[in-house]
Amino acid sequence: MSDMEMLLEVKDLKVTFSTPRGTVHAVSGGSFSVRRGEVTGIVGESGSGKSVSAYAVMGLLPANGRAESGTAFFGGRDLLSLGEKELRKIRGKEISMVFQDPVTALDPLFTIGSFLTEVLLSHSPGMSKKDAAKKSVEMLAVMGIRDPESVMQRYPDSLSGGMCQRVMIAAALLCDPRLLIADEPTTALDVTIQEEILSLIQRLKDERDMSVLFITHDLGVVARLCDRVTVMYGGFVMESGSAGQIYEGAVHPYTKALLSAIPRLDDREGRPLAALEGEPIDPIDLPQGCVFAPRCPSCTEICLRERPEATDLGDGHSAACHLISKGGGTDD
Repeated sequence: MSDMEMLLEVKDLKVTFSTPRGTVHAVSGGSFSVRRGEVTGIVGESGSGKSVSAYAVMGLLPANGRAESGTAFFGGRDLLSLGEKELRKIRGKEISMVFQDPVTALDPLFTIGSFLTEVLLSHSPGMSKKDAAKKSVEMLAVMGIRDPESVMQRYPDSLSGGMCQRVMIAAALLCDPRLLIADEPTTALDVTIQEEILSLIQRLKDERDMSVLFITHDLGVVARLCDRVTVMYGGFVMESGSAGQIYEGAVHPYTKALLSAIPRLDDREGRPLAALEGEPIDPIDLPQGCVFAPRCPSCTEICLRERPEATDLGDGHSAACHLISKGGGTDD
């Protein structure tokens, strides 16, 4: 895969937060990429560093957060080296983001129409308000929203969660970005609406030849939508590869644990879902060896002593685990 086909390439990202308790190591050497026209999923439980990675790339870390090292190349530019003025030109126009809770992301004091037209005018100052309103109505219609003219006059608190998320996706796509970052966009929605939103993102990706970075804790959602997958735990990348490699040939014990916790429709034996023993690591006091070692059922002495490097398993598949043999497997 040539560099020309890479839209976003993040390497060795390290993000920390200063807190009264000490330094939180939120991301430690995170690496992932998004190819043109594809959906890359970053999956992991809460605190894995997946959302923080996206916020760092977008330059949206809170005041106590800092991207200490690493690179994030997008269109030949390292986003981590750009100033706020330069990032503002990219955010919303070339890279857009959809957030986890659409209801709180919308300002309750502004109508949907005011919100959408303001998004457009902020990136296209030469556009008239009339044209901005017209384009906003058209985008709401693309989202499958009935009577978009009426919705433009409404306030967020009068809309359902699913409708609010459609509005947020509409806002993210108004300037026709090359990359959409979706941060758990279906978490606050019921199952039926989740499927509608996933189908919408898939359709828009195909129609607009857009790339998507999809952040989630749900491997089932990843299977539904993603071409490539990066699995994170404790701020580190555990495994990455194509969706097929992850679902059919996972080698890291953490990836296997996540997969074994997904209900399967073809399970005729009624086997109970596997639960991961132990507690997540303290990001202020990282273990000396592998961050997953304290919870890993296959942990050995070297796992506790040394942090594993990523092993290339071929065809874009890699995993960071001491147990990986040269043949590409692990000892179960």
